[in-house]
Formats: sequence, C-alpha cells, structure tokens
Amino acid sequence: MEEINNGLKILKLLKQIMDIIKHSMKYECKDFDITGPQGMLMGILAHYGEMKVSDLSQRLGLSNSTVSGIIDRLEKQGLVERTRSTEDRRVVYVSVTPKFKDTFQKHFKEAEEKFEKLISRASPQDLNKIIEGLEALKKILEKQHDL
Repeated sequence: MEEINNGLKILKLLKQIMDIIKHSMKYECKDFDITGPQGMLMGILAHYGEMKVSDLSQRLGLSNSTVSGIIDRLEKQGLVERTRSTEDRRVVYVSVTPKFKDTFQKHFKEAEEKFEKLISRASPQDLNKIIEGLEALKKILEKQHDL
C-alpha cells in the first residue's frame, strides 16, 4: 500500500507543479490571445529555432496530433509556418514567422527570464535535488515503459 500512496503523491505533486506552470504561462500569454500550451510551443521554437513536429511533441510531452492542432491554430494567427523537408516529404518542420519575431519575441524572452528568475531563488543545493529527483523519476518511468 505504501508504493501506491507514494505513486499518487508523486502524481499529485507533478500535476500541481504543471498547473502552476500552465497558470503562469497563461498569465504571460493572455495579452497575446494564445493559450499556455501555445505559448510553451512558441517559446521552444523561439529558443531552438526550426524543429520537426515530432521533436516539438517530444519536448512538450504531448502527442503529435495534439501538437499538430496547436500548430494549426498558431498558423492561422500567422505566428508559425510549416515547411516540408526537401529530402523526405513526410517530414514537416515548424518555425516562427517574421510576424512573431516582430511582435512577440521580446515578450517571450522576458517570460523566459521571469521563469529563470523564479527558479534562481532556489539554492544551488535545492536545484540539484530537483534536477536529480526529476532525472531519477524519468529513468524509473522509462524502465517501466521498456517492459
């Protein structure tokens, strides 16, 4: 019974943390009429540049179909664009548009800096504990997934 309680406790904590992050992103994105997940996707593209849909899905921890829906909505707003690979037509790349760069990039940099400032309030020891704990959890979950 102890394992179940610990498992539920971990799930509850992860959900609470994700809710806090989503709420923060929603607040940061509300002036621009985009959702938290859309903002997170835009932040990843702004930081890393053009990416395949599958790589975006992996970074966001969402399915390809969910990410494609997010991209559809951002594409309609003129914030991202899709391009097909010239080597393999099945591969689709996503990148930010000049409209995004002109309008939003500064804001996303400020949001990223704000989150970094919040995280920097933790001591180096606490940050190491957080990272070590999350990496350990990831390894445990990956081992379970391989079974």
